[in-house]
Amino acid sequence: MKKIILILLVFISFTITSCENDENPKPNITTGVIGNIKYGMGDCMPIIDESSRKYNNYTGEIYFIIKTDLDNLGNGNFEQLKANSIHSNIINGVLAIELPVNTYLVMPKDVYDYSDSNTITIKKGIALNGNFKFWKCTSY
Repeated sequence: MKKIILILLVFISFTITSCENDENPKPNITTGVIGNIKYGMGDCMPIIDESSRKYNNYTGEIYFIIKTDLDNLGNGNFEQLKANSIHSNIINGVLAIELPVNTYLVMPKDVYDYSDSNTITIKKGIALNGNFKFWKCTSY
């Protein structure tokens, strides 16, 4: 009986020490992007001043679409391009992902935004710090 209790105590101690704190992950990204994603939604007509917008940490799917693929899409299927792109599930705004060297447009699942503010260029051996804000218009 003492042996079982000892084994149980050892198992519990290993379990407790191996748990990670998901609130503050320490990513080991060598080639990719680390940062925060904010997301808000609301009326766009009349245009709301940026300083009046309310953003929260984003939780949801984020896509890394290769910029040249999007630029050459023409009349192709954007949803198919997005589905075939690198994507990751973001929780509480925390972004940390390894990416192949390339130039990407970063987009959440439900916002199409082609701009310099969400374009990143990943270089070999560099973990880029990238913070993003997305606004979804609910009316125009």
